[in-house]
Amino acid sequence: MRKIIGLRRGDGRSGIDAYMDFTARNHPYSVPIELKSTTVGTVSTARDVGRDHIEKWRSRVWVFGFYGSGGSVLESLLALGPDDMAPWISRIEGYMAPDLMIGDRIAPRLEMDDLHVICGEKDTYALEDAKALYKRQWTEDEYSANMDLPNGYSPTRMLEILRLRAHYLIDRGSTLNNPHIPRRFFATFADRQVPAAAANDGLRDRIRRAIRQTTLASTHLRRLAGALGATHSSATP
Repeated sequence: MRKIIGLRRGDGRSGIDAYMDFTARNHPYSVPIELKSTTVGTVSTARDVGRDHIEKWRSRVWVFGFYGSGGSVLESLLALGPDDMAPWISRIEGYMAPDLMIGDRIAPRLEMDDLHVICGEKDTYALEDAKALYKRQWTEDEYSANMDLPNGYSPTRMLEILRLRAHYLIDRGSTLNNPHIPRRFFATFADRQVPAAAANDGLRDRIRRAIRQTTLASTHLRRLAGALGATHSSATP
């Protein structure tokens, strides 16, 4: 799909599948693209879908590839923006909302007595204490950067870490395993699907034009793609 549309590969670390670069009014844009494909009409999304997925999905243009049952023949492409995806994203968010709200309310209520029960009562908590609590959620540099004492963490800072851990655990328990986008959702956009037979009529141009128009029509997406475009242009020799 990247080759067909002419997209730049994502860097992997950011979780962005690809970018589409273009220029409008002399300003460079790099649009973050979420790529999905299906052979059965419904589309799987991701494992352990949580709060971070919802935020990510609202900052992407989605491009769907619909393939034949064998998985090798592309039948059509469809580009949808965050506004198009909003009904489905909101439904998933609404399903998770009570659990996420529990985490938002419980974590801040942890107090110093809770820290003493869980981590012991100390004047200074060592790096090993913080790692035992927060596990691999931080890198070595992040653990160092969050020290507020010369050789460790104050009780106040350690309580903050405890609250972060509680929030993380509840968020993990709130995730959904691979929610699917149903076939009936795509039926709403049947008139916007570009058949693969249009290759001789500019399949790439039609999809790229749809991505471009979707980006420029969305204030949030336009600002994001503009910032990414400026960064990419300055980094490109």
